[in-house]
Amino acid sequence: MGSTMEPPGGAYLHLGAVTSPVGTARMLQLAFGCTTFSLVAHRGGFGGVQGTFCMAAWGFCFAFSVLVVACEFTKLHSCLRLSWGNFTAAFAMLATLLCATAAVIYPLYFTRLECPPEPAGCMVAPCQRPAPESLWKDDDVMTAMEYPSRHPT
Repeated sequence: MGSTMEPPGGAYLHLGAVTSPVGTARMLQLAFGCTTFSLVAHRGGFGGVQGTFCMAAWGFCFAFSVLVVACEFTKLHSCLRLSWGNFTAAFAMLATLLCATAAVIYPLYFTRLECPPEPAGCMVAPCQRPAPESLWKDDDVMTAMEYPSRHPT
């Protein structure tokens, strides 16, 4: 028999929902979705129809991912009268299309084509070597970017 702490019908929480390979992928999806949504909302900026669409797509995908993980973790999907496997597969396809569309639209409308001015004291010194040699010896360029006073010109 089970322990006195476990309900008679079995455990209510299904740890395999987050520790399985599919569960791990869903948790990564939640982490990356939350990160994308938060960065755009707080730092990236969005406006107009295109920005609203991207935020709505990322928000929708994140919200439904939370719903799927919560239903799997608490076994509530067994109470629903729908095919859970078909629902999650259909949602995964919809989320993939929405996120792919937003990933194409957002950079087209919200990335800057001109670079901001360089910080004071930081400059890139041109490389004086021929091109083939510079492919494996680019440490001088990195040094010039980090320490402009140390690079011989």
